Amino acid sequence: MRIEPLDDNNQPAALAYLRRLPYRNAMLLSNVTQLRRQCDVVVAHSGDDVVGVATHYRALPFLNLIFAAEYGELLPPLLATIGQAVPALRRGTITGVMPAQRAAQLAPYVQLGSLKEELQMVVEPETLRERAGQGARRLRADDLPAMAELARLGPLMAYTPDLIDHGPAVGAFADGRLVAMAGTHFATPDVIEIGHVATHPDYRRRGYGALVTSAVARACFALAPRVYLMVVADNAPAVATYRALGFQPLERFAIVEYRLA
Repeated sequence: MRIEPLDDNNQPAALAYLRRLPYRNAMLLSNVTQLRRQCDVVVAHSGDDVVGVATHYRALPFLNLIFAAEYGELLPPLLATIGQAVPALRRGTITGVMPAQRAAQLAPYVQLGSLKEELQMVVEPETLRERAGQGARRLRADDLPAMAELARLGPLMAYTPDLIDHGPAVGAFADGRLVAMAGTHFATPDVIEIGHVATHPDYRRRGYGALVTSAVARACFALAPRVYLMVVADNAPAVATYRALGFQPLERFAIVEYRLA
């Protein structure tokens, strides 16, 4: 087995490996394509076959590491290699969003901290129930100050101001102000993750969040065949809202905090 940095030679094989499970590997797919310049990526090979990928996304305001690995015994060398590429990963607490099965795969090889469940909820063009409403439009660069304030009130853990460069982003406006927004964490040809969904506390439960989420989902289907979002599993009101828009749970994920052993 050999583990090496992602490059133009091994990228096609890494993509073919990840595309076997495009929803489960959506974040990894983004990190080896659209967000590649902002990521540290290592690829594990057994002979001619890719058997694992690990990535760190530098743009997030916290240490992060996600992976796919064919078998658990591959994880120690895979984690050690990306830890050498990003020394901060060996010293701090890491946050990873991963399928629950991968969190269990990871557990024997790291020092686990907290774990919170999320649902991956998917929608199809035929199941999307769009919401009509006034005052919604695509967000622009001059909206960034208002978006940052809405993210602070959210609060949105993974907000970055370059979200308008990553894919469709829509805002709802009322009383001359931005009151709700939804964007994308990434938009690849394979799959798009909706995120950065936030509503001003004074305007909640009025349908603004549903309005912008459905508008972003419709815009995403012009770019990719698969669209999903993540929601904390015990956030019953949010889950109900997304179900009403036509999203359905696909898989349980975990937000895991851990330290490399």
